[in-house]
Amino acid sequence: MSDPLRIGAAVEGPTDAVVLRAALDSMLTGTEYEFVTLQPDESAAFGRAPGGWGGVYRWARQSVEEGGGSVSGSTVLSSHDLLIVQIDADVAGMTYESARIHDPPRCDLPCRQACPPPKCTTDALRTVVLGWLDEARCPTQVVLCTPSKSIETWVIAAVCPSNRMVRRGDWECNQNPERQLRALPRAQKFSKSVADYRDRQDRITAAWPSLCQTLKEAARFETELRAALP
Repeated sequence: MSDPLRIGAAVEGPTDAVVLRAALDSMLTGTEYEFVTLQPDESAAFGRAPGGWGGVYRWARQSVEEGGGSVSGSTVLSSHDLLIVQIDADVAGMTYESARIHDPPRCDLPCRQACPPPKCTTDALRTVVLGWLDEARCPTQVVLCTPSKSIETWVIAAVCPSNRMVRRGDWECNQNPERQLRALPRAQKFSKSVADYRDRQDRITAAWPSLCQTLKEAARFETELRAALP
């Protein structure tokens, strides 16, 4: 019997990790895998670990330092078969100062582009994230996950596919999908909490193939993850 696939993930928060697990359960059907959240550190309480995109940035810079100048040389990469780095595309409209980052390697935020298409912004953001990792191009074991505009775009489309905003052709360009989460009818309403997301994890897994047909960043994540599989 082969060893389980070892997957590590640096994510903005604990609900993002739940969504990634749901997507992986769909993509890796029949494959045994171990999933560990590296950022925020799941060995610490999520409420105390540094979260948000600033937490991912700081994790990346620490990994680069430990790796001698790039994430490719780090033990975090050598100890995992795949490394997922998740950053929501709304970060492209942020400044480093907003996350209390005062010494970024480059002054490359904000980098938001016109949407549609979402790819213009996510391509620019991916270049920024590679800079955090001190890589010119994505290492073969690293998979970038850049939902547009946030991972809630995927969640709402999976759980409420008939929602009128989801059914619009520009759902991935909606600037604030979390607002739509709060506007759901009472019978469909749920909160952005680990418990509520876990309650809907199986539904996200079941809906994942259809998400990849309609949401370009979901499709890109699946394509690139499959290409990175050892």
